[in-house]
Amino acid sequence: MSKELIAVIAEGESERAVIDVLLDHEALTFDRREMLQEEIITTRKGANFAKMYLNKSFSVPIKIIRILDSRKENFKLPKVYQRKISEINNVTMRPEIEILYIIYHNDFQYYTNGNNDKPSKYVRSHYKDLEHVKTYEDNYQFWDNHFDDLIKALKQYKSYHKKELAIADLLK
Repeated sequence: MSKELIAVIAEGESERAVIDVLLDHEALTFDRREMLQEEIITTRKGANFAKMYLNKSFSVPIKIIRILDSRKENFKLPKVYQRKISEINNVTMRPEIEILYIIYHNDFQYYTNGNNDKPSKYVRSHYKDLEHVKTYEDNYQFWDNHFDDLIKALKQYKSYHKKELAIADLLK
């Protein structure tokens, strides 16, 4: 048995799809059996997370991994639940996880050179290989079909953000 449970909290459907692809390909340092409820959690507020998932006893502490694009989003757990948590890690994908598509299309330098569009808007206007950039289904299908490219894009993203915890840091 693992020495802690892992609660993966994803900000949106795109983040959830990417993590699900990585879990299904066994590319992460943990698997679903080690995860709280064996699923990705989408509750973003600490108080709601605590109320929904921490109202029972656990034999091991819980490590929280938050996948999000904002460095400023607070995740405040009520004090009574904090003793159940071993650590909270914020894994950021800035400005949005859709930046992975821009990296995949080798447009990162072009995109970051004075472009003010959000990555999701940029992806919608420049690429036709993804119909709905914000849906779980389209993201899962695309990255599942391009798994090796997902790994490359995640590692390339990390090379641009060396000082931040990124999804690439969760890879085996």
